[in-house]
Amino acid sequence: MSQEDGHRDTSGENPDGTEEQRSPGSGSSGGSERPAQGSPDPNPAAAGWAAPGRGATPPPAGTDDPGSAPPAQPGHGGHPPYGQHPSYGQHPSYGPPPGGAPSGVPGYGAPPGYPPGNAPQGGHGYGPGRPNAPKPGVVALRPMSLGDIFNGAFSYVRNNPKTTMGSALVVMALATILSSIASTIFLDDYTTFLDEVMADPAAVDPNAPLFPSSPLVMGLMYIGELIVYLGAAILLGLLAAVAGMAILGHKLTPKQAWEAARGRIGAIIGLSLLKLLLGFVIGVVFFIAMFVAILVGVMVGYSSGGGAGVAIGLLVGLLAAVAVIAPATWVWIRLYFAMPIVVLERVGPFQAMARSWRLSRGGWWRTLGYWLLTGLIVMLVQTILSGPVALITGVISVAAPDAAWLMVLAGAITYLLTVLIYAVTQPFVAGVNTLLYVDLRMRREGLDLKLHQAAQRGESSGPEIYLPEPRA
Repeated sequence: MSQEDGHRDTSGENPDGTEEQRSPGSGSSGGSERPAQGSPDPNPAAAGWAAPGRGATPPPAGTDDPGSAPPAQPGHGGHPPYGQHPSYGQHPSYGPPPGGAPSGVPGYGAPPGYPPGNAPQGGHGYGPGRPNAPKPGVVALRPMSLGDIFNGAFSYVRNNPKTTMGSALVVMALATILSSIASTIFLDDYTTFLDEVMADPAAVDPNAPLFPSSPLVMGLMYIGELIVYLGAAILLGLLAAVAGMAILGHKLTPKQAWEAARGRIGAIIGLSLLKLLLGFVIGVVFFIAMFVAILVGVMVGYSSGGGAGVAIGLLVGLLAAVAVIAPATWVWIRLYFAMPIVVLERVGPFQAMARSWRLSRGGWWRTLGYWLLTGLIVMLVQTILSGPVALITGVISVAAPDAAWLMVLAGAITYLLTVLIYAVTQPFVAGVNTLLYVDLRMRREGLDLKLHQAAQRGESSGPEIYLPEPRA
């Protein structure tokens, strides 16, 4: 693009505010041919010059460089009016001007890698394999690869540990108190019950309840687990806002992160309860399917006899498990992006689930692979952290098997270990979830161009930058 193109006024208006009129037979579809040398430009405003009589003169004949005679505009001291200078949004680097990009102006058009009509105009099109894409934050503003997403998830935690791991420590330390206490009491009652059974099996009352602990302890344990589940969900929502801002290079403080997610707590809890209900229904269906499969397998095995009957029974059970797990996993992955959508797009639980369903269309296998790999990394971290703790607890139990404080110590260690595991793994899980959501929107909706424009303009954007464009 020449310097003249950079100063070209594409607004379609003359400097005096009247709209330029073009005849259908002018042979131009939004642009204009340059006049021959020595003749005045029939449309001085199209070249960024003020009309004669407005305090400026047209460029000398035969001058190709408009910089030799600086343009002048009324009331702006020779500078193009606000909103028409490249620095304010008409340059291709900043996207189209209001009302759409004019045809015939170089630099505009759908960027490479995006289907026509689904990506905003602007001429950047930083797609896969574009190493020159801007990187204001933890990832480059382009559709991401596996390495980009996982490196970005680690980077936003490493660059802001106070907000990511610190917030996780506080939230989960509060959420796991009741669960840890109830679990410790239940474990103590269960250990006592096993000792009595091992000492004298005949002394066990056959009319005793199935669980050795009291109903109160059992109820507190289940309520505690529900609080842990909701606490983890709130933490994921809070960290989704942190990860979303880290993409633009913003490091939120714990207070800012809480303010960003505070208005979405109700939606986060509602979404979590809906997914919990969905998981409960899937569990009930799975239990019924397995019960029926085992019953059929036993009947077939009894009638057939021998190893063939056992094999048929196992095959029926396997088919029943697959028949439930496969569709359940398919539904679960389609709803994988509901949490960052609730927080970043400011919608309710049902709208977030519907939006996630649409957004994940055509990317199920890729999302499944990321989800499984993330789970594998989390399991590895849990194993690494749990190993030394289990060893220490075992040594203490052998050294002082009858000590009354042993169970209290075991409960305290379990509590600290649970909080530590959540503090290390949940920020990473939230980072992968949010970055994969942003990556899909970059591929489907051209979100990378919108983020690039905000970063280039130095805007102090909040999570509202991720609000989708209104549909026409």
